[in-house]
Amino acid sequence: MPSRPLITDEPVDRLFSRPVAGLIVKVLAPTRVTANQVTCFNALLGVAIGTCLWFAWAVPAAICIGAYLAFDCVDGQLSRLRGGGGYLGRAMDGWGDYVTAIAVHIGLAGWIATGQGWWAAGALTFGAAAGMAWASFLLDRYKRRYTGSTDDIEEIQREAAERGGFAGRLVIGMLPYAKRLDTEGVVIADRAAYQQRVRIPMLMWLLNGPTMHFTVMAVCCVLARPTLYAFIAVGPMLVVTLLTLWIQRSLETREPAVVGRRSAQS
Repeated sequence: MPSRPLITDEPVDRLFSRPVAGLIVKVLAPTRVTANQVTCFNALLGVAIGTCLWFAWAVPAAICIGAYLAFDCVDGQLSRLRGGGGYLGRAMDGWGDYVTAIAVHIGLAGWIATGQGWWAAGALTFGAAAGMAWASFLLDRYKRRYTGSTDDIEEIQREAAERGGFAGRLVIGMLPYAKRLDTEGVVIADRAAYQQRVRIPMLMWLLNGPTMHFTVMAVCCVLARPTLYAFIAVGPMLVVTLLTLWIQRSLETREPAVVGRRSAQS
């Protein structure tokens, strides 16, 4: 009997972030607070994480990380509850993630530098940032391939043109990332067979995504060991990313083929 499709949420999101976000949404639902305002607030939380890391405020940093993970789910839940949406919200969420990533890793470098010096801090932080970004991108790509969801490139361009101004630039700014996800060129004739075959790597992606990186970072903050997080990110977590990618590609190319590509003429 075929296995049921996986729930493509990272475990920490499923067990912590989304339940807590659901409680926050119940409080916000009757108010005039918008999903986009929540997204902006969460970007400020990201900056707060970076600030706490820079000044080595260990416990506040961990608390801010927990709040960030919860509010990262609030905007989407609030938007779906009210029936709003569009690519602007998605774009703002993505840009907020970039702001958070930059702030967090600058702060991490500052904390590590107090004990290891700036050269070591820069190298470790750059490796940790690159590892998190790569794992996040690959999770996004293969989760979409697993579920069959795609971005409508023409709709992104149309919404950007309709909105114009700063909002339009935010929307069109997500276009390169949407194209890099490379899901529209992939043809999967039997989705159930594909999901059955790549079940193990999909589980591995979910256990090594951005939420897990932030969770490990929070634990290391409580332990006052920022360098430990950097070593884990550029060591075991990067190894898991490489191993998962190898397994994923091996299974996708194994006969009988379950993945093909649309021809240029079609």
